Amino acid sequence: MARFLTVAFLFLASVPAYAMPDYLELYRKDPFRNPNVDGCITCHMSAQGGDARNAFGQSFESANYQITPMLRAQFPDRFVYPTSRAGDALTVHFSDPDKKQVVIETAGMKNLVDVDRIAANGVPATTPTAAAREAGQDAATLRSDVRVDQDAREGAFFGSHIVNLPNGKPIKGGGADFFIGHRFTQHIRSAGLGGLFGFDSGAIVAFGFRAGISDRLSVSVARSNLFKTISLGSALQLTRQSATTPVTLQARLGVDGVRNFGLYDKDENPIDRHYSPHIQIVMTKTFSDRLSVTAVPTFAFNTREEQRIIPELARGADHNNTIALGVGTGFRFRPSMSLVGEFIPRVWGFKGELGNVPGLSKDLERISIGLQKSTFRHTFELVVSRQQTMMPAQYSFQGEDTFRIGFNIYRKLR
Repeated sequence: MARFLTVAFLFLASVPAYAMPDYLELYRKDPFRNPNVDGCITCHMSAQGGDARNAFGQSFESANYQITPMLRAQFPDRFVYPTSRAGDALTVHFSDPDKKQVVIETAGMKNLVDVDRIAANGVPATTPTAAAREAGQDAATLRSDVRVDQDAREGAFFGSHIVNLPNGKPIKGGGADFFIGHRFTQHIRSAGLGGLFGFDSGAIVAFGFRAGISDRLSVSVARSNLFKTISLGSALQLTRQSATTPVTLQARLGVDGVRNFGLYDKDENPIDRHYSPHIQIVMTKTFSDRLSVTAVPTFAFNTREEQRIIPELARGADHNNTIALGVGTGFRFRPSMSLVGEFIPRVWGFKGELGNVPGLSKDLERISIGLQKSTFRHTFELVVSRQQTMMPAQYSFQGEDTFRIGFNIYRKLR
C-alpha cells in the first residue's frame, strides 16, 4: 500500500505547474492601467514572479485583491488617470472610472470621498438632526459590505471544507489556517427544546492545522476525539477555476490513524494499531460566482477495523476498503453568507459498522447541511449533519440515521 501511495503521489506531483493569471488580467483590463507596466513584476519583486510581493502587490492583497480608486491614487506609476491641482497643498485624483469616488490628497494624506454614497473614508455624511437615523443606515451599509478574503473563498464556499468534504480551494505558499469542528452527540429530535436541540450534550471534537509549502502543495494534520484519530494529509493543487480554466482540481493523499496514530506501548495495550490511507480527487465548478458544485471521489483503504466491528451488523464486511463518491453544492445568497450541503454515498466495499441494523437507512444518512458566515479571514458554519466523524477515511463509510447539530470554525492565520 505504501508503494502504491508513493507512486500515486509522484505521478500527481509530475503534473506541470499551473498558472493563476487572474490578478494580472484584472490589472491589464483596468481602464486606467499604465501600458508601460506589465508582467509578474507588476506585483512581485522579480520579472519571473513567484517570489515576494512588492509594495503594490502587498497593497493589492490588503485591498482584498481589488483595484480601487484609492489603490490607483497610491500608485500613480501603475495607472494613468486625470488629476487636478488646487495650489501646492491640494490634489484631486479622479481615479474612479465610474466617476463615483475621488481621492483628495492634502499634505501627503489621501482621503477617499464617495460622491455616490455621500461618504468620506467609508463614513457617511450626516446632520445633527438626522444622526440617529444615519447611524442605523450606516450599520446596514457596513453589514452589506463585509470584507471577505477572496483567497479564502471558492465561489459559494468559504473556509476549506463544505461540511466534511474538502472544497478544493488552495492555500498560498507560506500561508496557514486552522479548523475546529464540533458535532454534538445527542440528536436534535430527542434533545428537543429542553436540551437546546443537542447543545447541552457532549461533543465529538476535531481540530486541525494546514500550511502551504508552495502555492500548489500543502500539508495538514487534524485530530478528533472519536477513536482518538489523528489524520495526516497533503494536497496538490492541479488547477483553480479562472477565465481560462473551467474547473478547480485538487488531489489529496493522507492517512488516518486511530488511538493517537498508534502512539502507544503495545506491551501495555495489546490492541492492534490501525491505519487507513486515503486518496481524494476534488473537482469544483462555480457558476456566476454564486453557485458551486463539487464532486469528491474518495478511495479509503483498510477501513474495516477487525477488533471493533461486529460482522453480523456490518455491511460489506467481506471487504476491507471503501469507495465513496462525495457530492456537494453551495449557494452564496449574500456577499459573506452561503447555504451549503453535501451527500457522501458509498459505491463499493466496506459500507459501515452498523449498516445492517434494521430501520437504519443505507446511504441517505450521509447528508450534511451548513450555513456559512464569513468575515475577513474567518468563517463560522452552523451544521446539521448525520455524520459525527470528520476524518476522511471515517466519513467515507460512517453515518447515522439521525440529525445532530454542530459547527465548524475556520481561521486563516496568514
